[in-house]
Amino acid sequence: MQQEKAPEASASPRDRILVIDERELSTHQVRAALRGRGAEVVRAGSLREALEELRGRGPDLVLMSLELSDVPGLRAVDILHDRAPAVPLLVFTERPQVGDAVGAVRRGAVDYLSKPFRPEALSRALRRALQEARSTRELERAQRDVSERYGFSHLLTRSPRMLEVFDQVRAVAGTEATVLIRGETGTGKELISRAIHQRSRRRDKPFISVNCGAFTESLLESELFGHERGSFTGATGVREGVFEMADGGTLFLDELGETSLNVQVNLLRVLEDFSFRRVGGTEEVRVDVRILAATNVALEDAVAEKRFRSDLYYRLDVFPIFLPPLRQRREDIPLLMRHFLEQAASEYALEPPVITSEALECILAYRWPGNVRQLRALCERWVITRSGRRLERVHLPRAMAGAQEGPVELGGFAVDDSRPMAENTERALRQIERAYLHRLLRRHRGHLMNTAAAAGITRRTLYTKMKRYGLSAEKYRIK
Repeated sequence: MQQEKAPEASASPRDRILVIDERELSTHQVRAALRGRGAEVVRAGSLREALEELRGRGPDLVLMSLELSDVPGLRAVDILHDRAPAVPLLVFTERPQVGDAVGAVRRGAVDYLSKPFRPEALSRALRRALQEARSTRELERAQRDVSERYGFSHLLTRSPRMLEVFDQVRAVAGTEATVLIRGETGTGKELISRAIHQRSRRRDKPFISVNCGAFTESLLESELFGHERGSFTGATGVREGVFEMADGGTLFLDELGETSLNVQVNLLRVLEDFSFRRVGGTEEVRVDVRILAATNVALEDAVAEKRFRSDLYYRLDVFPIFLPPLRQRREDIPLLMRHFLEQAASEYALEPPVITSEALECILAYRWPGNVRQLRALCERWVITRSGRRLERVHLPRAMAGAQEGPVELGGFAVDDSRPMAENTERALRQIERAYLHRLLRRHRGHLMNTAAAAGITRRTLYTKMKRYGLSAEKYRIK
């Protein structure tokens, strides 16, 4: 019977792998597992030699023996991580022990292997580690590029269409122009409005958001303009509306296309002279507010059908911004998925699922009618239901599972078709969360604000979790 070939590890010509072992054989086995795919494999015979190697061009991945003569065991893992905290590490040993495996993972190792290597296990581990390293680099690069170019640390994209939107935001933010943000439900209209506010001269003043489609006509008028005592049943006192609350700052009116013609008349008056009367009142209230509006309705059609006032439409449409739906920026899906999965995993103290390539092809081919909001909700569900396990095509919503349309570019997203199912015990989850926070602290070199932002939690929550797991920021800071 012909022996089955080991799966090839996916490597890129840019990948540089450092093998730390006293024996040359390990390096040959790594090269064999990579099948000559272009990666550069270098060897260090000791930890001291490896640290010298790290002074030059850093490796993308490190494989290290726990039986080094100069610094054996887990102490070598600590030293290596202190010197290169962001580099993924695989450890291997000829004398496997459960304590070493748990200790290595707690210190941030991405995998633990025993020798002699089984070719398929080594290839699989290399593939996972390289894909994770690329995905992490891609996510960090996108975050850095958007932050440096636009100052939007909370927005992620590599889509040319979205980058054009960011250019528009940057151009209009410093003005007082009214902005009309158009796009389907879930495309991120409120995020864009917040980005405009944060780059404006009003950034230190209030940002108030109101969903106009969530109120009846009478309640919306009270929400916008406030009311006087006794103006209607239940009005037991004077109440300020959102226009007054946003005085000096920015008011974001979402789903404006759902408002009635009567409300539109009152909105037009405010936009013309920034004065209004509270419901049931007689006194004129003047405010200084910048208006940002959003809708998923085709306002041109609504104007033609007499459902939206043309004068209000032209008053709002000073600077239009169109947000593309997610299906028109598919290159962002792997990036956003990784961010949302890591965020949900941190929030629930669970491990992200491992996405199979077949499932990811379906996810990328799906039309995403709910756009980014739908993607985020599904990522949260997958973390809860498939924590630490494979997410396969069968686990996807039915409409998504049937969306596969042939080969799709995976965009470097880390996938794995063979990771074993994790034990869903409280102890295992604590170990997973600690290891996750350890990796983030290493990646951000102990910077607590950046670590908390990457984990999607507050700094106070990060402090609490670090205290629980005995983690100290000082350990991760480069001296």
